[in-house]
Amino acid sequence: MTDKPVSTAPEHTANESHQTQAAEQFAALDLGSNSFHLITARVVDGALQPLLKLKQPVQLGAGMDDKQSLSQQAMQRGFEALHICAQRLQGFAPEQVRVVATHTLRKASNGREFLQRAATILPYPIEVISGHEEARLIYQGVAQTVAGQATRMVIDIGGGSTELIVGDGSQARFVASRSMGCVSFTEQFFANGKISKKRFHKAVVAAQREVEPLLSQLNRYDWTTVIGTSGTIKTIAAVVKDCGWSEGGITHASLLELQQWLLTQGHADALTHKAIAPERQSVMAAGCAILLAIFNELELDYLSEHDAALREGVLYELAAQQLQGDDVRQRTIDAIAKRYQVDENQAARVAISADKLFHGCQHAWALERPIWYALLSWAARLHEVGLHINSSGKHKHSAYILAHADLPGFNREQQDILAAIVRLQRKKLQPSALPKTRLYPLRQVQRLVAIIRLAVLVNQDRQSDPVIAKVHAEQDNLTLQLTPDRQQDMVLQADLLNERQQLAKLNIELLWA
Repeated sequence: MTDKPVSTAPEHTANESHQTQAAEQFAALDLGSNSFHLITARVVDGALQPLLKLKQPVQLGAGMDDKQSLSQQAMQRGFEALHICAQRLQGFAPEQVRVVATHTLRKASNGREFLQRAATILPYPIEVISGHEEARLIYQGVAQTVAGQATRMVIDIGGGSTELIVGDGSQARFVASRSMGCVSFTEQFFANGKISKKRFHKAVVAAQREVEPLLSQLNRYDWTTVIGTSGTIKTIAAVVKDCGWSEGGITHASLLELQQWLLTQGHADALTHKAIAPERQSVMAAGCAILLAIFNELELDYLSEHDAALREGVLYELAAQQLQGDDVRQRTIDAIAKRYQVDENQAARVAISADKLFHGCQHAWALERPIWYALLSWAARLHEVGLHINSSGKHKHSAYILAHADLPGFNREQQDILAAIVRLQRKKLQPSALPKTRLYPLRQVQRLVAIIRLAVLVNQDRQSDPVIAKVHAEQDNLTLQLTPDRQQDMVLQADLLNERQQLAKLNIELLWA
């Protein structure tokens, strides 16, 4: 930040200025299959200025066995890296940091064990994101650092998965995540380090099979540039340039030259080129095979490497959300509401009732975190999205859509909670339908269910007249003061009696007067 002039204001403004300065710093941590990447940045004149980039090679994916279980050694490597990251993040408030985990922690059968231990090291929630969300965020990292609105293809080869994205400007139009990465393919095809023509061919064919199902969709787009991100692609670009096979970037011909060089070397231990870091030698052949397969299938001629990737996408989106109130999740909700032609009047009625209920019990029910109000608002907006399918069982249809749709900006647990709240908005309440989540306490989720059920119940007649005058809550009960004209409504009274029985399943006592 620039120096500020001496002020004659009270002394406390200096502290406030320091706090404001600290609040304008953000951090993103990517827990990848091959490496953990940390980036911090500050806001200068409305733009992000990177302060720190830290890479911790952990090869977490290399420690996963045939049963998809992480070894204790691999987890320990991850914990040691997290300790270092935690030290670098000291002083950052929770809202200034976002931590995301990708392919290996999506797939690991004991991933929850790792995440529970990680939570004792890192004082920030760790979000396990879907492959599609990973791809979208990778594209955002590129889009924020590459000028122009031209249609572009972005390719990111990670340790456990490869993401392919097509977009223009800041909008990703097509995203895909395939289960092929430099670590997983190394384990599958080059486990003992040996690089042979037969093994390389098998790896290329396997990668082409992963890409082939995407061709019909990808062929709809006419991209003008191809951009590659991740350490694998940057290393390949550095090698082919240093060897004189390319003047810059990666060409199909240079990949074939690299393939031949790898085969000549014959073993990962022999890949002692100055552009190949020691920890990347073992995964070099797999990375080359995957990229060559993509070039073959998509008939690419040239790719330019780029530094920005997932962590930058996470960082830019976090900063935009905190500083500008630009939440991609809200845009996702708006898009779904439009796509499924939601009855906006009814959604607004339910949202108004939910808002009144929420603020009447927010403190007593420990719902202060912004995510609780956001989830409730989104559930109210989309609680009837399933009407697009059928009015019968609309709550089930709505939940199905939300559980299985691609929801940009949402992590898996947020999506599961949103779908569950909508699923339990009416009819018989089944507490077992609530998801088991790590980041969000079950009791608060149960309370959101109670609120949405009551908001839907009091708006069944689809009229705009208010029903609830006041709300009072204590830890395990909720008292409604009905408007005078509804206190003698026998249908409403019967509905509330039934709802009292349903909410009792959540250990919530419903009272009204």
